[in-house]
Amino acid sequence: MSLPTPPVPALSGSQRRSHLLLMLFAPLPSLSLVSLSRYNGEDLPTTRRDLVHIESEMRRIYHLSLVVGHDGNYRIEGNVLNKRLCLIEGLRRTLRLCPDKVNRYFLPLQQHQWLHLPADYQITDEQFEAAITRYTSLLERPPSASDVAFLHLYLRYVLMQCHAREQPEFNQHQLQWLQQKAEYRQVLDIFRLWPLPENELIGFTLLARLLKTPNQTGVRSDDDRQLLQEVKNIIRRFEQVAQTTFHQPEMLAGQLFSHLSAALERCHFRVGIDNSLQLEVEEKYPRLLRTTRAAVMPLEAAYRIRFPREELGLIAVIFGAWLMQDNDLQEKQVVILTNSEGGKEKTLELQIRELTLLPLNIKFQSLAEFQVRGAPKNTVLVISPFSLPLPLFSPPLMLVRLPLAQSQQERIRQLLEA
Repeated sequence: MSLPTPPVPALSGSQRRSHLLLMLFAPLPSLSLVSLSRYNGEDLPTTRRDLVHIESEMRRIYHLSLVVGHDGNYRIEGNVLNKRLCLIEGLRRTLRLCPDKVNRYFLPLQQHQWLHLPADYQITDEQFEAAITRYTSLLERPPSASDVAFLHLYLRYVLMQCHAREQPEFNQHQLQWLQQKAEYRQVLDIFRLWPLPENELIGFTLLARLLKTPNQTGVRSDDDRQLLQEVKNIIRRFEQVAQTTFHQPEMLAGQLFSHLSAALERCHFRVGIDNSLQLEVEEKYPRLLRTTRAAVMPLEAAYRIRFPREELGLIAVIFGAWLMQDNDLQEKQVVILTNSEGGKEKTLELQIRELTLLPLNIKFQSLAEFQVRGAPKNTVLVISPFSLPLPLFSPPLMLVRLPLAQSQQERIRQLLEA
């Protein structure tokens, strides 16, 4: 009597979508909703929802469109460079989240197409291994098994794209940015005997930059030394504008260096990011955001870029988190007393948030409730734009008028930053 075969565990949402995205790049004659559902073992409604999510991500981050033809087949529309950037991230993510799916579907399809390439593109296994070994040395870290698997798949994909004359195009600024990198000269040598045109060599230079894990302790190139100096300048400018001092600036520099190394590549090649904190940062930390913008403007000029709001928000979050950690600070709770209208109180909240870089948890409480129950526990400051009898009350209570006078602003800041 045989034991029952355990069911194959269902994929998570991120696994499903990662695999679906990869299959959209697979060498298949058609990609219908039914066939895509089959590859993930899901029903049609789930796959349709996943494709909507993928299309939104592709449009927002890579400026690509996912369209359905009259025949019901899906295809990705956009320029080749954006498609490559999308594939790089999608393939790496799928290898990380569900490598079995890659080996079961994408790899066999690619191997089948590989057999039909002309002899000029049939790179031997020995050549592949030699190139990958030399290429991974550019990463300045020990390559993982996932790195090697990715490069095997991606190299074959690029060669098949070369045969189909589908090559990425770079503008003059992007070419200058990559051709001055130390990796460019090494890429030229690694692939000198491969049938790769110049644009593909530029593409592999970009890939090396994307795969690196920047670390200020391992700075080797002139580019990295320049960036590290710019990072130190950013920290000094932030301290000047914010009138504060970081106790461990070298550790903050390491975190900013790692982040900005990747952010510069994203900005040069118009790759977006998901920043779920962006709206909260803009609403609750306007002064932190404004201070960060002032600090990074010289770097933007030096690299001829402009950080989009999502990138700037992430840099601001790094500074904000470091301010809290460096000063052992916790979020402070402020109560604003309200009446039934609320417009005046919202204006007051915005003015208070402009006064400090520190994180504030601002709550609204009605006058009636306050006079009966007092302020919630852990409140450090109560502010009222309305006249009221002053009760015996432990946290400071300030009566203010809008707009806040300079003396009131200074007093509020002192109480919050004490």
